Amino acid sequence: MAQKKNIPFWLGLVLVMVLVALLALVFMAPQTENETEQFSVQILKKQPAHPPAREPAPQATEPMPEVPSIGQLIEALPPEKSLTTIRADHGLALIIDDVGYNLSTLKRLLALSVPVAISVLPEGPFAEQSARLAHQSGQVVMLHLPMQPIDPSLQMSESFLLEGMSEEALRDTFKRDIDRVPFAEGVNNHMGSQLTQMEVPMQQVMQLCLEHSLFFVDSKTSSSSVAATVAKSMGVNWASRRFFLDHIMSPEAMHHEWERARTCVKKGRRCIVIAHPRAASVAFLENNLTKEDAANMVSIKRLLRGEPLTGQSLQQHDIRGIRNKP
Repeated sequence: MAQKKNIPFWLGLVLVMVLVALLALVFMAPQTENETEQFSVQILKKQPAHPPAREPAPQATEPMPEVPSIGQLIEALPPEKSLTTIRADHGLALIIDDVGYNLSTLKRLLALSVPVAISVLPEGPFAEQSARLAHQSGQVVMLHLPMQPIDPSLQMSESFLLEGMSEEALRDTFKRDIDRVPFAEGVNNHMGSQLTQMEVPMQQVMQLCLEHSLFFVDSKTSSSSVAATVAKSMGVNWASRRFFLDHIMSPEAMHHEWERARTCVKKGRRCIVIAHPRAASVAFLENNLTKEDAANMVSIKRLLRGEPLTGQSLQQHDIRGIRNKP
């Protein structure tokens, strides 16, 4: 009988190890798959289907600023913007004559922070500097045009327009005067009680105003002046002075004139006041202008009569320099 061969020990050990490995794969594979599925489900639970919207940035809690009116927007435009000047049928316009001799006084007037037209004498030693300073402050610059007075004893320079001047001489003198006052937008007469009564010279002056795009304010140094009438007839934008603040240099007289101007405004009229850069006059304005005065004061350009101008826009003037008086 043939003898049965035994399997080598090492082969049996290998077979056992293979069998154990196969059993391990059979039992461990479902468990690993299940753990993977559970892990995936946990991830999906942690991430929502749609990400939440980003929270808006915190908003300022300060109140909305007041919306400015159309008039305020127009007045806030810089001087280089050209537009039609808005006219008013009432208000108080202040003109300071005889400027060009004292820059420190002019600076005090500009510090009043109200509309004020600066009328510069062409023969003043600081005429050009005064005009530039006023322009930089946003104020209207005017040529204070010297004209012949009735009183022959009054001193007159080469800057004066005189009776009997030829049209060419008058034109040359006017051009020389206007060239000494840069940024001038208008003219008013210095003295002139004689010449403003004469129609032909006034026609020549108004023609020059038209050629240079200037308005004209009759200072009314004579009750018989025809300057405003001629300006109107020739289509020049014009106005007439109503009050001289400092014709009489006393506090009582100036108070009286200023009260008259206040009453004029309350009646809804065009109230043009002329003053001068004298120490007492400047002190009066510094000490007596009220917030109500400032609210009633307008640029001279707003009180002109005739067709609206196209030119420098009005400037917004704060009244921080005005004392809060009743």
